[in-house]
Amino acid sequence: MEKEITDIQNIFKTAEAAHVFYYVDNAERYIDNAVSYILAGIEQGDQVLLVENERLYPKILKRVEELVSKEQLQNIHYVNNFTFYWRNGNFHPPTIIAYFFDAISPFVKGEQSFRTWGHIEWRDEMEITKDIQEYECGIDQLIPGIKAISVCAYDAARVSDSLKRVLLNCHGFLMTDDSLSPISG
Repeated sequence: MEKEITDIQNIFKTAEAAHVFYYVDNAERYIDNAVSYILAGIEQGDQVLLVENERLYPKILKRVEELVSKEQLQNIHYVNNFTFYWRNGNFHPPTIIAYFFDAISPFVKGEQSFRTWGHIEWRDEMEITKDIQEYECGIDQLIPGIKAISVCAYDAARVSDSLKRVLLNCHGFLMTDDSLSPISG
């Protein structure tokens, strides 16, 4: 995925911000891409907010640990994705956006460059398209002001056609396991 990650770096350098919808099809490629994204951020001196589940985080971290120093590992700030998105026991967009801003505010106040990677998941019985739309559109409005790259990963098998349309409307870029492209609106 190095080509696509390089493309993200070029976007960041020219636009200073990018909101990326990652439509995930393959778990192994997802891990590869997360590792590449984190490494690129660390190499650039970014702080990395990684919002991931308990199952995949150790796999990602293990690979990153093999490639960076202990000092560089301090640039990774992990939050469990269920803690992040389900803070009060429900997917409540204003609460999540406030929590997101709290999580990044040390970087913003310290004028540190940073990037985020969030893996968004929900329980099977939930119909949360409207809530996800509110959340993602809120983040999309926030991204230009904070000057960050923010990747929002969704498992393709869980994304309905209507949710996919919503996500395409709330992001500037579409990333898959093997490509990255701007979303033309």
